[in-house]
Amino acid sequence: MRFKKANGVFSQYILEVKDIIAQKLPPTLGDLKQAIMREYNQVNQMIFKVGVIEQKVNIFDNNILILAKHRRISVLKIIDESDGALSNTVDRILIEKSKALLQKNFGERFGFEIQLIIKDYIASKEMSVTLILLDKNVEEYLTG
Repeated sequence: MRFKKANGVFSQYILEVKDIIAQKLPPTLGDLKQAIMREYNQVNQMIFKVGVIEQKVNIFDNNILILAKHRRISVLKIIDESDGALSNTVDRILIEKSKALLQKNFGERFGFEIQLIIKDYIASKEMSVTLILLDKNVEEYLTG
């Protein structure tokens, strides 16, 4: 295999990397939503050792919106009752860890270039919303 130099980068290498990334993505938008739900649930299992109860994924333009119903683990419920400020601090730490893992996992699994992740969690409702902003439209990732 011969490599051609294009703008200081080997074009053959770029094509091979694009092929690898394309193989990671599910073929349809519905399949992608299912894969995103599995990946999101896996991140929650990594942090809390328990998955989410339910979730919904909406994809539009370069945005991925994930709404999720969680199970509050017992130790966090105890902290909630004892010290609201400490509970908020712990929640913020866990949210930041979750965002970092989502960015890493979504980048590796789907080849997404993530610009921003915004996440909020309301403990009393056990609900979260996560907005993931990509560098380009999701359709462009699917079509290559």
